[in-house]
Amino acid sequence: MSWTRQGLDNGYIQETPNGQTPSVPALATHRGELWCLWSDPFGCLYCAAGNNATFQTRIRFPDQGVPVMAELLGFLHAIIVRDSGEVAHYIFDDINQNWPEPALLNTASGFSTTTTPALVAFHNRLFLVFIQDASMYFATWTWNPHNDSIVWSLPQEVSGISEVRGIPAMFILDGELHVLCSANDEDREILGFVLDAENDIWNSRSDVSEGKAASGVSATSYGDSAFLAFQENGPDDTSHVIYVSEYKDGKWGFQEAVAGQTSADPPQLAVLNGRINCIFNTNDDQKELKWYSRPLLNYSLGSWMSVIPDHTLLSNVTIPGTHDSCACSNIPFVRTQYLSIPKQLEAGLRFLDLRCRVHSDGELYMYHGGIPINMPMYLKFGKIMSEIFEFFSKNGKPTETVLISINNDDVSGKVSPDVFYNAVKAHINQTPAYEDGTKRWITARITVTLGEARGKTVLLRRFHPDPIIDPNERIGIDLSGWLNNNPDFTLNTPDGLTVTLQDKWQYSDILPLAELVQSKFGFVSNMLEKAATAILATPAEEWFLNFMSAVGDPVQKGEIAESHWVAVGAHSDVVGKFVKGMNPTIRKGFQFNKTRYGIIAIDYPELPKDSDLISWLVDTNMR
Repeated sequence: MSWTRQGLDNGYIQETPNGQTPSVPALATHRGELWCLWSDPFGCLYCAAGNNATFQTRIRFPDQGVPVMAELLGFLHAIIVRDSGEVAHYIFDDINQNWPEPALLNTASGFSTTTTPALVAFHNRLFLVFIQDASMYFATWTWNPHNDSIVWSLPQEVSGISEVRGIPAMFILDGELHVLCSANDEDREILGFVLDAENDIWNSRSDVSEGKAASGVSATSYGDSAFLAFQENGPDDTSHVIYVSEYKDGKWGFQEAVAGQTSADPPQLAVLNGRINCIFNTNDDQKELKWYSRPLLNYSLGSWMSVIPDHTLLSNVTIPGTHDSCACSNIPFVRTQYLSIPKQLEAGLRFLDLRCRVHSDGELYMYHGGIPINMPMYLKFGKIMSEIFEFFSKNGKPTETVLISINNDDVSGKVSPDVFYNAVKAHINQTPAYEDGTKRWITARITVTLGEARGKTVLLRRFHPDPIIDPNERIGIDLSGWLNNNPDFTLNTPDGLTVTLQDKWQYSDILPLAELVQSKFGFVSNMLEKAATAILATPAEEWFLNFMSAVGDPVQKGEIAESHWVAVGAHSDVVGKFVKGMNPTIRKGFQFNKTRYGIIAIDYPELPKDSDLISWLVDTNMR
């Protein structure tokens, strides 16, 4: 799969001269978008966000200097090295869409450099690596959610190495943090080191480095692979051809030229939705930011269902999705996602778990546990559905479907079930058909094929029906008998479908996080095995729904295991050393094959940052 030009027709990310930069740009992914931050020839900083094809118009950044970026805990961080050597730490405000006043790192404590540093999120901490006087140093930024303390550790030298130079890079592979840099000698050999996280020391690793670097390196990772980008060998080589090499299965692949492109400074890498992006400034007087990318998968996560045959029953597809899909709240115990619904769909997720309430205006609004989403503005169910239908129509003839589980968030019992049922039914009935008259919703009570469902949403009705409506007239696959907080139960619908579910989500006893994750892993893996085995015996009409989400109960027991901790992992004074969450534990701990595993609903499915969990699940369908 070759590298192709992205952005504008000439491969630039901005119209000339808005993308000119005399130095290394910063590149990161944040909440389903690709972000670039760079300095123009006059020293002013600009940033822009985009997808895998285009960037939006640049926006002025409130500082000057050399930038690096990384996302941590759903927030985008920028470190700016000013001309004075001062280091400023910014955190993007996603609500107000701006960069508030930064924190200045203490120069007297050693936070000073004149070169581009490296920044990465690892074990819920930011790691900053920089070079000063031919020595390499690292420091960490930690936010402790237990007491809201924020701390930068003092810089420590990465000991045991010879003199270094240029621009360092960091990446994560197999749960370990690696740093790469260039030796300060004539050969400019790339040196590799791995962090002993428990002791905060770095050990030399000659097997995870590659080639030689003229002025620096950049790196990223995705699943089982690491990627290294650098310019062609040594100080005497002026061609500056860009190469990328992949590390997989314990060895480096060949050095792959990026479409013959050259750069003035080290190229930068980032992976978004299974596609690796390389951005660099051109090796000429203009120094325009240029952009090439290539896929890492044999299909697009935005249209992966297109390669599955029409006759396939939806119950026979492995479908990754999200739990409490709209809960992008700023309240930790309400939030379960960082990605918006459009970003979830672009990332390959095809099951949405929607919790709604009916307001006095008769409209449906999104909730989680009695708390409105996007309060005080509120979020309408209709807006979510419009985003889904817009996604279907993006690429011509629709190839995808989305399974919509709808649940009534109001469990007070004060409102008759018919009110919610009829509000949902009315919304569906009022949804405009396609131009050819085809309905956009499938409300059948039986399993349909993917061919029938392309371009449509499929209703999984978790809410109770209007009791006066005849069972044969009710809408959707009937999941109203759902047993809350149950690790293994089976529903037999009135229409003859068998639906087996795992939804153990509440842990009220005080458990160490490691034990909670181990318990939840047992329930999830058990249901995965059931789904894979059952398709061999009864492949036709059996559904499997498997929720990876869970949370401790902070109200009753004082447990601190919020959904992010369970999904991604946590490291704090409370839980001791870092504990991996469900997402990396399932990805590495369960043996997946090319078969059906049913619907898997996930919290923060794009995390940790190096995760390929979504594509890993999708790939089980590619047989």
